[in-house]
Amino acid sequence: MSACGYRFSGSGHFPAGVQRIFITIFENKTSEIGVENALADAVTSEFTTRTNADALAGSREDANAVFSGTITSVQITSISRIAETVSDEARLVITVNARLTSSDGIEIWTAEQVSSTATYKILQNDKQVTDANRSAALDRAAVKLAERLYNRLVEDF
Repeated sequence: MSACGYRFSGSGHFPAGVQRIFITIFENKTSEIGVENALADAVTSEFTTRTNADALAGSREDANAVFSGTITSVQITSISRIAETVSDEARLVITVNARLTSSDGIEIWTAEQVSSTATYKILQNDKQVTDANRSAALDRAAVKLAERLYNRLVEDF
């Protein structure tokens, strides 16, 4: 299999010989409170799961690159309705710009306008359940986005 160039998604290496990465919390340029924490958890989990223990640094000083970014938008649109003005289901879309910079500040890799989606059910009579559904959708979208970012980083795509 190795001779044909086939490899599993995400099985590549960090670009430019980077060995240890420090992951920062992405800057949140949206009005969606807490999206930066959900994304930070998802990115950290993705990198922890897919790399060896030595690949993630606990501080900037221990890393030779920093993975950071900006959450540029969180959009919510209705995708189904039970009446003309009453939504039944919504789609949440998170969009980010990500970058990997060397410890001396040189940009190694960037990914612009990377997005991920998740849907959630809207219950007209229960705001608490709807908010919980929205929060769960945000977490699912963050997990998919983290996976997409990791794959693009190691595949240099």
